[in-house]
Formats: sequence, structure tokens, C-alpha cells
Amino acid sequence: MTHNRTTACWLVIAAVAIALPGCNGASHSAPSEPDSARAEPTVKDVEPAALPVEPVAVPVAPAEPQVIENAAYEPAAAYSAEHGGLALVVVNGDRIALAIGQNDHPVDEAHPLRGASESFWGPVAVAAARDGLLDLDELVASTIHEWQDVRWKDEMHIRQLLQYTSGLESGVWPLLRDRPANQYERALTLEMVAAPGQRFQVGPSHLAVFGEVMRRKLAPEGIDALRYLEQRILDPIGLKIDHWDRDAAGNPDLANGAQMAAREWAKFGVLIRDRGSWRGEIVLEEQDVEACLQRGSVQPNFGLTFWLKTRTSDTASPRLAIARPSTAADEDSGAVVMAAGAGNQRLYILRSLNLVVARFGADDRDWRDPEFLDRVRAAAASDR
Repeated sequence: MTHNRTTACWLVIAAVAIALPGCNGASHSAPSEPDSARAEPTVKDVEPAALPVEPVAVPVAPAEPQVIENAAYEPAAAYSAEHGGLALVVVNGDRIALAIGQNDHPVDEAHPLRGASESFWGPVAVAAARDGLLDLDELVASTIHEWQDVRWKDEMHIRQLLQYTSGLESGVWPLLRDRPANQYERALTLEMVAAPGQRFQVGPSHLAVFGEVMRRKLAPEGIDALRYLEQRILDPIGLKIDHWDRDAAGNPDLANGAQMAAREWAKFGVLIRDRGSWRGEIVLEEQDVEACLQRGSVQPNFGLTFWLKTRTSDTASPRLAIARPSTAADEDSGAVVMAAGAGNQRLYILRSLNLVVARFGADDRDWRDPEFLDRVRAAAASDR
């Protein structure tokens, strides 16, 4: 993918079954596209592995990935496959109802989430607030001291970084095209294009600044935002990241950097669907999860790093209209939630149906979320 295509897309926005509960094994006038392209992985967060002192036993043959087929979901699976699908996992209640690879890709192959990587950071922020590490309504300049007395930057709150209403320029070119050695440092130099809280604009700038805020706050503990995410949220639910991109300075790319298998990604969806509970244990407080799913005042289709179902009166594009209303419960702001990345990477959380769908795909501009979810809903109705 070329840099021009990346920029254009942005602006239009192990080997066994996972241990799920009960299982084995922009401006205000124009909503931005959620499936905006993000940077392709570049710098790998991989250190050379030390050679073991003793030989390590290797299985003669690795276990085969568990493929779970379900005829009820065939129409949804067919739609996904026809539009470049790579993997599809459906969790219905406490069981995996479908887990298949598509178009010659294994079901448990890891794929980049691209822009859908953003959805982890709203939960991280509310967890950090619960832990006393920060306050969502504190000024960013209270941590980024060089922003004190800088017009508009000294008025920005952490919450606005997570709602993409910070007022910063998107950062697509300076952070993606130019690929600076230190993404966070470069983000701090970006210009303000609006006063905080006045304009919604998708781009990596907001989360790069949030990453720097977290880096400074976590410095005494010797960890960064990614390690905090792992310790606080991912490790307790057994979610394994295959890889997360970092820049040359070692900073994790919060907006685009995640890579994992669909079954792993589905675990995160189940945690959000179940309001922070995992197998009876509280990982995130329910009220904190709900705070992530409250509609923003500037962009009502976006919460804290999650895309939310459009209302019937919305005039958003087909890609933002992620689910047609089907029940009264769907009018609840948290009834249908989505994480979305370029190439139609999708994590859908349909609370009223108790469903989570993780889907990886290749770029296909004919993909329509409502058409796919219509098929998922029909399947769920018969999969009881």
C-alpha cells in the first residue's frame, strides 16, 4: 500500500480454541469514516532471543487450529469471503459459534488490526482513572508541561484525546508518511486546527499524545501504555498479542500497531459485551465500560475510542451506519459497538443479541457493515 493510498483511506474512514467463558480450549457537519487507513507495520517490537542453555523439545507436529463451522452463519461467512475475508469468529453467549479461516488463510493466523487498534485505549484510560493514575478531565498540559501557556494546547483535556476532539491536526502525513523516529515527540509539535472540544477529526495524533501522557505517568513504574494494557486488561482475560508495532524510539503505535488472531480479538469483545466481567471476575468496572460507550457531543457515533451504532435519523455514510435498528434495545447507545480498521477489519459487539464478531479482511470498497450484520442477525436468531 502506498503512502498516498494510506492517507486517502484514513481520511475516508494459540493453536487451540480460546478460553472464553464456558468454552473449551473531521468537522461536526460530516462524520468521518471509521475504516480509515493506518500505517503499515514497519518497526518490529522484537528483541533477539537468547539461545537456550538446554535444547528445547519441539512437538513432532503442531496441533491443528480448531475450525468451528455452523451452517446458520453460512450467509454471513459467504458475504465476508466474497469481500476479501481472511478470518471470521462469532461468539454467541458463552460459546464460539463459528471460527473459520477464509480465502486460504488459517483461522488462527494473526492479522494487523490497523485502525481498530485504537479501541483498546478508551478502556485503558478509564482503568487508569480507576487506578488513580490520571483523571479524564485533567488538562493534558499538567503532564505535558511544555504545552503550558501554549494557545489551545493548554486547554486540552485527556478525555478529548480519546474522543478525537482535541483540536490537533490529524497527524496523518507527519506521523504516517514521514514515519518519524519518535512518533510521540513529533506529535507534540503538531499544530492546533481548532479549540479543544469543537471539532471531531480522525487521525493518529490524539493517541500519540495520549501515549506520551501515559509514558510520563508510568515512568516511575518503568512501563509504557502497551505494557499497562497487557497487565491491567489483556493478561487477566488471556488475550495474546502476536505483535505490536513500535517506532525507532520504542514507543508503541497506539492507533495502528496491534496484530493478533481473530479468536484472541474476540476475547476483548466479550469483555466489553459483558461490561467488564470475565468468567465471573471483574476486570473493568461496569460503569467504566459504560463511560467508553457514551456518545460524544461533537460526534455522536463515537465514544471513547469506540464506534457506536448510528441512530435512525443519522445521515452518515453506509460504512458508519453499522447496524440497522432491529429491537428497542438497539436504541441504547451501547447496544451495537464497533472497532474498525482499514481493509474492513472489524470487531462488532451486539449486546442485545449477546454476540461478538471478529472479522479480518483485505481491502474491498464494496463491503457494507449493515449488509453483513443483517446476515449475522438472521443467523443468531436460529442459533439458540
